[in-house]
Amino acid sequence: MRTQSPALALDRAVLDAGGILRSAPEGRVAYDWRGLPRAFVLVKTGKMSVHFKTTDHPMLWTECRAVGGQDCMPVTAAILSKRAISVRAVCMAPTTWIELSPASLVLLVHDQPAFRRALFAGHARRLPAFFSRISTKNAVGLDQRIADWLLSHAKENEVRATHSDIAADLLTAREVVTRRLKEFATKGWIEQRRGRILIDAPAALSRVAKGVFSLKYPAPHHPAL
Repeated sequence: MRTQSPALALDRAVLDAGGILRSAPEGRVAYDWRGLPRAFVLVKTGKMSVHFKTTDHPMLWTECRAVGGQDCMPVTAAILSKRAISVRAVCMAPTTWIELSPASLVLLVHDQPAFRRALFAGHARRLPAFFSRISTKNAVGLDQRIADWLLSHAKENEVRATHSDIAADLLTAREVVTRRLKEFATKGWIEQRRGRILIDAPAALSRVAKGVFSLKYPAPHHPAL
């Protein structure tokens, strides 16, 4: 008799427990929650970028990615530990996922040993790469971190936040954020308004976030931006 793969086993178990299938195109926000997570999330196809931070301790926004057959680990951890979390997931490709109520996830973990083993075995395989990515990201410069923060918090190329909000998330001084944002605005990448930041050149910010070029050197001319 042919056995199911771990990914298919998780998929089937979550659907059988009452999971709801959802989908969204590339670039769409899949969910944006504050407080206790509203659902366990298992990606079926595609890819998600999940930015998160806990709300009870000051910490940087951190990214965790999930592809088909993987759950959103920070959401799962917050559900099982009953901790509040700020989390925002964006589809990096056309994506389908399953959402299951937190109470149903807890029952699955407690009552189905096979599901529990498959879920945590997946976490064990992914954690080394996750910690490696986090270590690399924490070593990058503030320009990259601010550019990444703006892109990950934008809705239709608009960010609703103050300089103090950004500084608090990045664990730096408001004056430092203000200087960097002024430089971004001088280059024509953003426009600053009261309580809002409009992103005029997301491609340029993306290159800064990836470390392709730095504010220390003249940025290449991109007439199409």
